[in-house]
Amino acid sequence: MSIRRHRLSLIAVMLAAMLWGTIGVAAKLFYATSNATPLTLSLLRLGIAAPLLGALSYARDGRGFLRIQRASWQWWALAALSMAGYQLFIFAAVQRTSVTAAQFLAICTAPVLVAMLAPLALGERAPARALGAGALALAGATLVVGLGNPGDLLRRDYLTGNLLALAAAGAWAAYAIAARHLVARHSVTRITFLTFSGAALLALPWAWPDLRALTLSPAGWLLAFYLGAVATALAYWLYVQGLREVTATTSVFLALAEPATAALLAAAMFDERLSLAGWAGVGLLAAGLIWLARAA
Repeated sequence: MSIRRHRLSLIAVMLAAMLWGTIGVAAKLFYATSNATPLTLSLLRLGIAAPLLGALSYARDGRGFLRIQRASWQWWALAALSMAGYQLFIFAAVQRTSVTAAQFLAICTAPVLVAMLAPLALGERAPARALGAGALALAGATLVVGLGNPGDLLRRDYLTGNLLALAAAGAWAAYAIAARHLVARHSVTRITFLTFSGAALLALPWAWPDLRALTLSPAGWLLAFYLGAVATALAYWLYVQGLREVTATTSVFLALAEPATAALLAAAMFDERLSLAGWAGVGLLAAGLIWLARAA
């Protein structure tokens, strides 16, 4: 692979993570203008992203963009199930444990899971330097997420929520592995379209009661379109595009840029000040990501 193409792939994954980092701020504004629930918002994101990616896939892949080969159906199923599962698990976790514990377990556990599973599922072994850089980035992300009360991880009444957050991490890790496998054989637009379409159909029964009661203002529709078209469709297109050259393990470590972006945006827009530990985490995360980009 050319060095330039590899660097562009690293940048694509980083940009995807930064776009995901805008979701929290956009969602907070969205909730202020509507009666939406987190599950409804998730379905709106998938429902807006899927048709846009479908149109791109049709233009790119022609009339066969809906076909799924029997030889790889299990990988398509894994991608759709893991995407839907992540949405359901993370929102269920937040209802049953603290937000910081859910974020820590979901965001910071996924890279470890991928590093363990990628050699078995994909035959990819990350170099020691990349794992070291990833560990540094992971330490920074932990500080940024701000697990101020580690006891939340051990509380009995939070056990179900914490297990659901770990399930969300597992779902995200499964998606990264499935997408990495599929991108070697199919176009990026086709992968993202079929994945989101399948995930939306799987999530629909859970979100339907809330969806029927949803009312949106014009500002709410604009925010919903941003979340679906930019923070979801474009972001995942960039992420899967990056997977053409970037290993699954490296991609999920690079995606740790998401919490730093979210924290900095929240500090700028909502005066949610970062603690000293949070700023130290941003520095560690930045150093880890730079090292990872050089080591990958």
